[in-house]
Amino acid sequence: MKKLSFFALLAGALVHQVTAAVPVDVSLKVTPERDLVYRNGNREVVVQVDLVGRTPERGKRSPMNLAVVMDRSGSMSGAKIEKARQAACVALDQLGTDDYFSLVVYDNNADVVISPTKVRDKDQRATLKAKIERISPGGSTALYDGVKLGSRQLQDHLDREFVNRVILLSDGIANVGPSSTNDLVKLGRDLREDGMSVSTIGLGDDYNEDLMTALAESSNANYYYVKDAEKLPGIFSEELGSTRSMIARGINIRITVPNGVILKEIIGRPEIECKDREALIKLPEYFGGEKRRFLARCVVEEGKAEAIELASVAMDYDQADGKRADKQSQAANIKFTDEKDKADESLKVEVARELAVMDNRLAKEKAVKYADEGNVKAAAGILREQKAKNAALPASVASPNITKDNDGLDTFAAELESGGKLEKSSRKRLQYENWQDKYQKR
Repeated sequence: MKKLSFFALLAGALVHQVTAAVPVDVSLKVTPERDLVYRNGNREVVVQVDLVGRTPERGKRSPMNLAVVMDRSGSMSGAKIEKARQAACVALDQLGTDDYFSLVVYDNNADVVISPTKVRDKDQRATLKAKIERISPGGSTALYDGVKLGSRQLQDHLDREFVNRVILLSDGIANVGPSSTNDLVKLGRDLREDGMSVSTIGLGDDYNEDLMTALAESSNANYYYVKDAEKLPGIFSEELGSTRSMIARGINIRITVPNGVILKEIIGRPEIECKDREALIKLPEYFGGEKRRFLARCVVEEGKAEAIELASVAMDYDQADGKRADKQSQAANIKFTDEKDKADESLKVEVARELAVMDNRLAKEKAVKYADEGNVKAAAGILREQKAKNAALPASVASPNITKDNDGLDTFAAELESGGKLEKSSRKRLQYENWQDKYQKR
């Protein structure tokens, strides 16, 4: 009887080990800015919330329902349209026999060049490429209509199990039909609600980067600034690579603080509301290997206790197969000390570094805003002040991106002071760097 009990226990332990070894699709990590907080000083503490998607097995991916929407306005003539056609062919080559491909072009109007099609064999692929090669530049830029028509191609085979994605390419300002950033934000949100998203690629220096960024963000997709048309095929390849393996949907991250703690903000994300000691972050889709990070600013009202749970973070989501994953939760705990030096020594470098990246990003956003308003002196001052802050960071905290950006801050400031504005390429570069930092893309 004892032997039987022993073997039963051993079998149970083995089952437990196997179960524990199964990786989760999206893992949660919660890290407070410091372990010790100075009781008699500023009791503000940032909590870093990290999400990491597992890397799928080699060869495994989600089926694609892809619509390429290509600008063929007059400004796309020459190398631009040639490389755009080549990029569309690259997209076609990356799709499998179970994927859907469609292509829409737009100038004064939007037209379907290739209706939703499964690429079954080499002959069919060659036929589709021949259609792509016949695309030539035309007139104006009906960008809104192009995206709408592209989304209609996806609707023919819209499926929750598919990655339903529009890739929009444009080199100019939308000047036919709805063309404001608000118009495109609403379109992006509507498409997201219907299970679709729009990755945007801005080519050259004459497109509206605010509009292209807003459309991508509002639909939960990617944005690219491509100065050189030669890089277009590589960008299409990168985009399709990053969206091939959907691992989770409907992610909810709930950050809660107890009585005695104020949840002030999710830093750099004003659209996420902090109310009644709680914030809810929603992510509609999550892809293999993807990383996302959020910083919650908390303030402890009193430091009388020895230790407290500063914040609790819970996450749940649907797996790719539609089943609800097990809920994950972690807490950020801190202790109080009467010794300021000990509090300073407990600083977590990884969180301090992310705060520095965030500070850099917000300063650049503010400088662009002032420059747009014509307040050149204030914009240049912000950039120079930020460079000084970056230079003063401890070596352990300074990130490679900030070090790389620092010389650029001086260059942008000098450009503002000498020319009275930011050049188109400079504004796009600043904004693209900010977008990449916001979504952990570099």
